[in-house]
Amino acid sequence: MERSVRLGRHTQVTLRVTTAQDTERTCELWIVRVDDDVYVRALSGVRAWWYRRVEGSTAQVWCTEGMVQARFEPVPDPGLLERIDAAYEEKYGLGWPGPVGFLTAPAARAATLRVRVADTGGPAGTPTDTA
Repeated sequence: MERSVRLGRHTQVTLRVTTAQDTERTCELWIVRVDDDVYVRALSGVRAWWYRRVEGSTAQVWCTEGMVQARFEPVPDPGLLERIDAAYEEKYGLGWPGPVGFLTAPAARAATLRVRVADTGGPAGTPTDTA
């Protein structure tokens, strides 16, 4: 759990996804922390290419501290979604109020994913254990 919480301290992370055509694509995402979990949203909703590719699956998440393999789980709880809205507004609202409005809109809200760092089974201190 601690590795996920550390991701939440970053302003943004880079998601690295292998596409259906077996090529790699990346996208920058804003990430927020609520309690002991971290969350990302697809600005354009559930039809976003990266959302469709990672929902219920795994992908690499990169930040300044390194890389982790993460699993992405949908968030259906309306109360939690409201708290995630508040986390986006608190973290990014003063500097970027326009984009935050889009991230708290219904389309993006429906595309909220919990980021769970996958257990790699490797020894502590490996690169996947640093983010």
